[in-house]
Amino acid sequence: MAGPAAGRPGDDTPETPEAEALRALRLDWGRSWEIGCGNDRWRAARRDGTGQALTRASADGLAMALRISYGRPR
Repeated sequence: MAGPAAGRPGDDTPETPEAEALRALRLDWGRSWEIGCGNDRWRAARRDGTGQALTRASADGLAMALRISYGRPR
C-alpha cells in the first residue's frame, strides 16, 4: 500500500498531516493490520488474512472502524 512519505531523521521537511496520521495509525494498529493510504482512501487489512479490509475516506474514519472492529468505539 502506498502512502505519503514520512520525514526521516535529519530531514528538515515537515511531515504532512496525512503522513503523521498514517504513522499514528501504524503505531496503534500496525502489529495486527497493514495500514496505508492512497487515492483519497485509507485502508487496513488484517495481517493474518482473515476478515475483510476496512476502507474509509479519512484517517479518523479508519481509526473509528478499527476501534469498532475490536469493540472499542471510543
